[in-house]
Amino acid sequence: MSILTVEKLNFGFGDKTILNNVSFRLLKGDHAGLVGLNGAGKTTFLDILTGKLIPDDGKLYLSSSINIGYLDQHSQLEDGYSIKESLKQAFAELYQAEERMLHIANDLAKADKNESELLLKEYGELQDILQSSDFYRIDGLIDNVAAGIGLIELGMDTHVDKLSGGQRTKVKLATLLLKSPDVLLLDEPTNYLDKEHIEWLANYLTSYSNSFIVISHDIAFLNRITNVIYHIEYGKMKRYPGNYDAFLKLKDDETKRYIDMYNKQQKEIARMEDFINKNIAGAATSKRAKSRRKQLGKIERLEKPNKLPRPRYTFLSSRLSGELVFRCSHLSIGYNYPLIKDLKLKLNRGQKIAITGCNGIGKSTLLKTIIGDISPLGGNIEIGDFLYPAYFEQETKISSNTAIEEIQHKYPEKSQKEIRNALARCGLKQEQVFQKMSSLSGGEQSKVRLCKLMMTPSNWLLLDEPTNHLDIDAKEALKEALIEYGGTIILVCHEKEFYEDWVTDIWNMEELASRQ
Repeated sequence: MSILTVEKLNFGFGDKTILNNVSFRLLKGDHAGLVGLNGAGKTTFLDILTGKLIPDDGKLYLSSSINIGYLDQHSQLEDGYSIKESLKQAFAELYQAEERMLHIANDLAKADKNESELLLKEYGELQDILQSSDFYRIDGLIDNVAAGIGLIELGMDTHVDKLSGGQRTKVKLATLLLKSPDVLLLDEPTNYLDKEHIEWLANYLTSYSNSFIVISHDIAFLNRITNVIYHIEYGKMKRYPGNYDAFLKLKDDETKRYIDMYNKQQKEIARMEDFINKNIAGAATSKRAKSRRKQLGKIERLEKPNKLPRPRYTFLSSRLSGELVFRCSHLSIGYNYPLIKDLKLKLNRGQKIAITGCNGIGKSTLLKTIIGDISPLGGNIEIGDFLYPAYFEQETKISSNTAIEEIQHKYPEKSQKEIRNALARCGLKQEQVFQKMSSLSGGEQSKVRLCKLMMTPSNWLLLDEPTNHLDIDAKEALKEALIEYGGTIILVCHEKEFYEDWVTDIWNMEELASRQ
């Protein structure tokens, strides 16, 4: 049974078509993955489903009894509440029912017989609602989801306005899961989650009794949770049964069949055109040639298969650094209090290090301390000679510049042609180059930021979750570039598959902390 249907939907920004004649059905029990390259229109489609954007044409059918929960890349979290209080808002109606029961209990003491009967009836109805909703198990349910997502270790009494962007996203995700809507829409839910929390979320979604649509570029995660894939490409959307691996096989077979059909048609067209050209002028053959020309005009020509160019990342190298890049002893890092103390680390030229560990343990803080953005709380740091670092920060403020202005501001000596070519190599299309950064998808914004690093000669890359939001092709291209890079690398990344076969060592922050 279809619980959400879209028919012949069209949407665009200005002259740019994003979605073209899209039809879509979400069935009860569908665990759907929504995939496509950065900028294909995935987030736009979810924004249309939730009413945040209005389509140019088309119809959306959604039962009035169906409720939708949406975790998007830019949703806000209301300040002034603790983590626990924020999560309790998922059950606001039940808490209101409990409060009403308390008022009824007070009113019963002064009510006459008729009023008492009405109040007791309402009280019983409310009590049935609370019991059928497992209201008295809510605290345990909240703690279970909070532990699974990684909020317990932050402290449930911590106010959300003190949390980082990634931690706030966790609170929003946990709140949505607790609400258990009929249709759950999740845009990149694994960003900011550690490996064990991604595992927990995968198990949770696999057993989710309602329907969901998930945007993700994490292949292993998609394979675990999906039973259907919707693919957006060139403004079109198509449904594929099965998980992501099944989609890839079906899509590859489909592409091969289409290319074969296109090539056969081109050969037939060439053969007919050759016959026409050779026979159109001859008195004896002109009639047959004209007949063949009519046949040629009636052929419904297949469009030439087009493949978007794959991103190509290349990081410019500066001169060699000294043998020692970084060394610390008895290092304490943090802000108002130490997140981790007594660190002893050493980094030599050419090493490629992955920093791992649970969220909040201090991975990003360590990078910021090494790069000098924040001061250590104690201990000694020694930085080597002839270092030219380039730093990719996990969270940055989005400017009002266009993509090309963003690069031009940092490199005013570069021509527009040079910048456009660099952005194209990073995977941005011509029209995206002139879009505001705020209107680009998360993946497109990351590509602009990576473009800045590409144009910065360096011998030391410090990368904090660079794969967040990147589509699969871009991640593969980035991985190849980091393998080829001749300098030193420190990488914070929660995707083991991205780094495990090329880093020279792993700094596990949890193990380092346990040695204290």
